[in-house]
Amino acid sequence: DRDGRLVLFQQGDRRVAVMDAPLSNPEPRFLTLAGRYQGKRLNSPNDGVYHSDGSLYFTDPPYGLEEGLDDPRKELPYQGIFRLAPEGELEVLDDSVSYPNGIAFTKDENTLLVAVSDHDHPMWLAYDVQEDGRLANKRVFYDAIELLGKDGEQGMPDGMAVHSSGLVFATGPGGVWLFKPSGEVLAKIRTGRLTANCTLSADEKTLFITAHDTLMTFPLK
Repeated sequence: DRDGRLVLFQQGDRRVAVMDAPLSNPEPRFLTLAGRYQGKRLNSPNDGVYHSDGSLYFTDPPYGLEEGLDDPRKELPYQGIFRLAPEGELEVLDDSVSYPNGIAFTKDENTLLVAVSDHDHPMWLAYDVQEDGRLANKRVFYDAIELLGKDGEQGMPDGMAVHSSGLVFATGPGGVWLFKPSGEVLAKIRTGRLTANCTLSADEKTLFITAHDTLMTFPLK
């Protein structure tokens, strides 16, 4: 977060938490930032991104629950996209997405991107970010349904990283996709594995990729 603390999405504990120890000396002590909404436990918070105003936007799919949508421990009747305000207030921004996963802002923070890992209809969504932090104008950023079941296109839309140029690296079917902010596909890094997440080094010369049981690096020009 802005204070340099490690924020975690703990699927097993069904909460968003912060490590109560410095990064230089990590310890398994955690403080809950968000664990319930309107008295009901979250499903299994998965991914998040901070807005420059200090708000944390995150997804809450059922992946951490053993029986998924049908798990008897599930308390919320939906899978939410949430906003945790700097003051600690939690609000649901969209409760209609089947399997929300990766989440990221475009460079100008005017658009929020959400990966949808729906095995019946994989896609990326886009929303306009309003002045009050809420979302509007929900639309499809890129529809990947035509890749379902195709050889070499294993995996679902998942984590994302946004380059300072505005280009978006997004894990998805086949590996890591490179998008323009408009949703146009420029390239794909084919990893040969189910690919879950990616992030850029501070100097943006390296893309780090988690792909199944493998950690990969990809040099950037």
